Amino acid sequence: MSIVLSPDEKTFASISHDAIMYVCDSETGHCVTGPFELGNLDSPDWWDRIDGCFSPDGKHILVRCRHRNELSCQAVVWNIEKGEGVFQIEGFDFAFIHGGHNKGRIASIDWIDEDGSSIRTIASEDQHPTRILVKLWDIGNVKFDQLFDITGVVVAQFSPNGKYLAVERQSESFVELWNLEDGKITHQFSHPPGKLSSLYFSPINDYLTAAFKENYRQCLRRLDTQQVVSLNIHGNQFDIPPAVIHSSRTNRVFAPQNYTVEIWEVSTTGSNMIFTTGQLSDNNISSICPSRDGHKILIGNWGTVGMLSLEDLERNQPVTQDKGQIIEFSPSGKMVATGSQEDGHVELWDTTTWEPVGPRDVGCASQVAFSADDKRIAFLSESLITICDISNPENRLSLDPCPKGKRVWLREVAFQTCNDLLICTFLKDDDSHETSGLLQVWKVKDHSECIFSLDINADIPLGIYLAPDGLSVIIYKSYYLWNNDAAQFHPFHFADQAHLHGYRMAYSPDGKFFASPSPKDYNTRVWDTRTGQLCGKPIAMSGMDAIALSPALNDRSLGDQLIALCDSCTQTTTVFDVHTGHFYAQFGNSREPLAFIRDGTKLMSGDPINIYDIADLAAKHRNAPHEYAPVPRDGWMVGQDNELLFWVPLEHRHVLCPSQVETISGQTTKVDFPPKKRRSN
Repeated sequence: MSIVLSPDEKTFASISHDAIMYVCDSETGHCVTGPFELGNLDSPDWWDRIDGCFSPDGKHILVRCRHRNELSCQAVVWNIEKGEGVFQIEGFDFAFIHGGHNKGRIASIDWIDEDGSSIRTIASEDQHPTRILVKLWDIGNVKFDQLFDITGVVVAQFSPNGKYLAVERQSESFVELWNLEDGKITHQFSHPPGKLSSLYFSPINDYLTAAFKENYRQCLRRLDTQQVVSLNIHGNQFDIPPAVIHSSRTNRVFAPQNYTVEIWEVSTTGSNMIFTTGQLSDNNISSICPSRDGHKILIGNWGTVGMLSLEDLERNQPVTQDKGQIIEFSPSGKMVATGSQEDGHVELWDTTTWEPVGPRDVGCASQVAFSADDKRIAFLSESLITICDISNPENRLSLDPCPKGKRVWLREVAFQTCNDLLICTFLKDDDSHETSGLLQVWKVKDHSECIFSLDINADIPLGIYLAPDGLSVIIYKSYYLWNNDAAQFHPFHFADQAHLHGYRMAYSPDGKFFASPSPKDYNTRVWDTRTGQLCGKPIAMSGMDAIALSPALNDRSLGDQLIALCDSCTQTTTVFDVHTGHFYAQFGNSREPLAFIRDGTKLMSGDPINIYDIADLAAKHRNAPHEYAPVPRDGWMVGQDNELLFWVPLEHRHVLCPSQVETISGQTTKVDFPPKKRRSN
């Protein structure tokens, strides 16, 4: 629940919600010392926050545990070398002082009432204490000196180095910085209108950030130049404050969300989220701690700590373009069609240069389809379809497939490999108001001609999926395959057809494979569209919202064939090998739709448009950081592909060490893997 780097950043302390602390090596993640049960601190079911800070020499750590709705918290000063607590104190906020004649002492805050007594809890919602008392504690003799008190305080916070105390005055929109060396005000500055929810400093004490209650606004003030910048960052489940690191070029803000950390670049000209860290585990982020140079970041989840190199992460980030809502990628991946957020007009973009290409005046469209050779494009809008050459937009053809006396809602359109046009329409009768479906195939060259038509059951208007090559179609749970000689679709039965979902599936970009989650066991299966046979094992993943399927790749070093499953709840996309079901890669992404390009080397998602290189995703997974993960609470240890390995009895879980640890002491646990011999009768 809390992670904090030592002053030299060679180690870090990881503190759990039940006040158990480990001290680990920052490069390898190996446990250096611990676990420590931090004195007699309570272990409630839910702490509001646990914080830790190192002493200047790195030999002690101060840990505070704060309850909700309380103005005081328990804190313990822990001697890391001896593995024991020095003393316990109570107060609202604490900090080790790292400089001046008070170096090594601890500063604390107490909220006090009119009689001068410390207020431990908020007695009622109407109680709003406004007076604080600042103390200085000596570790050696466990005594304190009363430094000063401040009245009319709404929010108070120490800087990480213990040099300053930041306070907001009651009924006034300004913040004061008090110097703990002499107890005097050194800075006083106003902030934009609004009630502050908190004040917090950057890890290197050069920025003070004010967070507002009414919205997600954050106001960042540089203390030496008084430069002010602001941005809006959505809050997270545990109200973990962002961290600010200043560089020569810009200010970098690390904003934890539920499962990932967003990295923003902020300057006086504006703010921009440049990338996210992706998801380290299935659990929510509970704490973050960037290095002082901003090159690395520690991320704490429930049960897992990971160190990420931001330089490597930034290098492997996808190409990102904010071009509006994505509609369709071309088969080669060299073009993308997007719909403008402002006026709904469709635009074509070159995905290498991000320059506009093709026709510029196609108007609004609900769907587009590229021909297999990337030379033609069809725009579907209400009851009209427009087909034109991309290189010569003036060469175009329009057709209206709506029969007379009918109103039409065009559902899907696709080019067949022979460049005929396949159309799926839904018709609505003006008189009876009953819906019916119609599947059509049109020849479109110098003129248009309908060569095939198939009525569709009116009860299944949404469960229709056309293959990108136009040679197969799934209508609810029925599969039809195109016969070119007979110029018609024939019903076709495939293996385990009962596992077809009917309302959620995806084709590979070449149309040769399709995938669907099963309504029976919720596993995702992949079929060959030509043979109807299953490709590999079912893939188990719950909470799946979108599917993307790659073609069979020629370069087996990238994987034979991949499937990407998006979970919008965890904001992640997980990539698996189709044939083995093994985990391939994972990245933070909650955008839809997902699509592989035709050669399978890139995966794309939209709004904004992200283009991920598959080889980079695999390399990133192979070079994932070392993580220390204790035994899960249910006792089951799992392998790389989430297969069950063995179960650990309760009395041995706290002493079972991860594989990185080479030396252990004290009680040990031995796991005997060979099966027992059966007794003979």
